[in-house]
Amino acid sequence: MLRIGTWRSARSARSADVVACGWHDGGPGPLETGIKLIYGVGGPVPAFPGLSVGAQVATCAEEIAEAMSQGADVVATAAGCCPAAPVVAAGMWHYGWTGSDLGALAGATVAGLVLAAQPGPCAVELSRDGRGSLDGDVTAAAVLARLAARFSGGRYRTPEVTVPLESVRLRQEEPSRLLITAR
Repeated sequence: MLRIGTWRSARSARSADVVACGWHDGGPGPLETGIKLIYGVGGPVPAFPGLSVGAQVATCAEEIAEAMSQGADVVATAAGCCPAAPVVAAGMWHYGWTGSDLGALAGATVAGLVLAAQPGPCAVELSRDGRGSLDGDVTAAAVLARLAARFSGGRYRTPEVTVPLESVRLRQEEPSRLLITAR
């Protein structure tokens, strides 16, 4: 399971720092943990002592995932980058998804859009097949209303996948946990 969280910067309500924490998925070998930061650039990237910062500003999920795969601990993203890109990139990096993993990419896209639409700090968990869950003080109806506003013409397009709104499934599992899938 991959856990991705956001928090808003004190400088700007539009700024979000995204932390992707990856861990071993129960396979053989030792437990692996790590933290990758995906930092939305609105100005200069702050110093992160001891962390490797990607050399270029990424513009899409594929570029973010590539920088993470090359060992960057911190990846800066361009202002026009898709709001779902950090979550999709984290899945591509952690699970090794490619363009042929359409279901996983669609699920991660919806999870990323849901995460980006939340007004405060929260986290999503993303599974290998792209299903996700949102932890926080949320309801399925409120999340769907925020999400629908992003689906122009009933579809959301990224360089990796196009997701129809009718394929999005949100299910309230607990008062503070929402399951997210896209078919």
